[in-house]
Amino acid sequence: GSEEALATAVELFITKCIDTKKKTISVPTGDGYMYKQEYAYDKITVDGVNIVSFTVSNNSLEDSDAFAARLGELIGTKIGGIGQYNKDKHYIILDGTETVTHKYSISIENGNIIIKGSANSLPIAMETFLGSYLSERGSKTVELTSGDNFEGSIGKKETYTKEQLMTVIEQVYNDPNKIIIGEQVQGKQATVVGDCITKFKDATGEMPGIMGVDFDGLGLMDAEDKLVNSYICDIVNYVAGGGMLTISAHWDNPSDPSKRVRGNFGTANTLEDYEKNFTDLITEGTEYNEFFKKELDVNARFLKALEENGVPVIWRPLHEANGNWFWFCTTQQKITLDSKYLVDVWHYIYDYFTNKWGLTNLLWCYGPNVSGNVADTPGSGTMSTTYLYPGDDYCDMVGVDWYSSGNLEITNNYNYRQLTGLADKPGAITEFGAAGSILAESIEKQPELYNCMDLYEDLLELSEDEYSFVYLLTWGARWGVPAMGRGDEMMQTDLCIGQAEVKAMLDALK
Repeated sequence: GSEEALATAVELFITKCIDTKKKTISVPTGDGYMYKQEYAYDKITVDGVNIVSFTVSNNSLEDSDAFAARLGELIGTKIGGIGQYNKDKHYIILDGTETVTHKYSISIENGNIIIKGSANSLPIAMETFLGSYLSERGSKTVELTSGDNFEGSIGKKETYTKEQLMTVIEQVYNDPNKIIIGEQVQGKQATVVGDCITKFKDATGEMPGIMGVDFDGLGLMDAEDKLVNSYICDIVNYVAGGGMLTISAHWDNPSDPSKRVRGNFGTANTLEDYEKNFTDLITEGTEYNEFFKKELDVNARFLKALEENGVPVIWRPLHEANGNWFWFCTTQQKITLDSKYLVDVWHYIYDYFTNKWGLTNLLWCYGPNVSGNVADTPGSGTMSTTYLYPGDDYCDMVGVDWYSSGNLEITNNYNYRQLTGLADKPGAITEFGAAGSILAESIEKQPELYNCMDLYEDLLELSEDEYSFVYLLTWGARWGVPAMGRGDEMMQTDLCIGQAEVKAMLDALK
């Protein structure tokens, strides 16, 4: 029998069908020994085709087997699942790629049923289909056509505006006794955003005040739409709770994609070749430009989806470009380009996202690496923090990536203050991690060398010297707050703040 009927059937068999004295088994006949389930629907058709011939095709992270089983219980016939789509068959398609995270729909298209939603809304769409959607269209017989197409919403989550975010950024920056602490997401699995937040909270007792993601880190170029949707939903949920979001991009090397973000830009090693390659990168129609735009378009689609959900983003392109370790760095093989080449790339990206894609939810953050080379001596490896500054019209805030060996490198030759002085913009520690002698060989040993309270002491010293920062974002993994240890103690100080205090500041603006 069914799961509900089986226990009754077993009990009936033991008590009524077994004669322990005669040691015999007999199965009586009659209605008292028969169970017949009454199904919710005698017949469901889709554009005239009986649904019993349909199979479930799954393009979501939901359990399609469980859905098929529940539908089978409603109609009294098992519904199968399929891994590969066949245009000659009829399907119930579970589509988990809706980028507006609160929306969902049920539609009849080309003889198929499409149940579409986001990772947030698709479970509700599936419940709706099995419940009110079918019951409202018939008692025992249901006939579905495109006239029954339906759109619903689970309710849009309340976030905050880009202007409100900028106000909070300025408030925190102007208070040297406050700094927002956050973590960079690491990994490519569907739950990676939520996992990062959970690990931070487990280590500190608080949610991170800011969360960082990197497009390459998420594997965005190769990620399935249903995976991307999971990222977007978790980000929306986090931002709706008052968290801030920053995004960077490690773009693939157009001259050798196998090297990913590393390597020189091109095979020749002359200044003229590097200049030509960076010129071609932003010249329409060139091979390098077409390659670059494919990745920019994927980035922009993700940012656009966040915009549609009311999520403002601190966007940090060309990070650490004043160094010599990425293909988009200004120094390659001890050859330093004039600053205009990377500044022109920044302007190109700004124009591409602002004018072609119409993105309005970005706060542009210029984020070089810390550098004591304030005189901009070429060929030294890292140019000054101001060398590639794109101009006030192309930038909303600034920051430095600081991997510390325990020497307060951010103060060397006043390189951070040189940057904030030139830009007159709010500043942040856009990446942070232990390095050199204070980076342990294993995560287990990290708290012994440099932990969160050591970081707090460094931040406190900077604060007392009237250094101001909007936030500090650890690079996660072995450089993250959970790995360093004593994060709970750090977050209990008055200096370091998390999501709850950020949310209170944002709520005060509403």
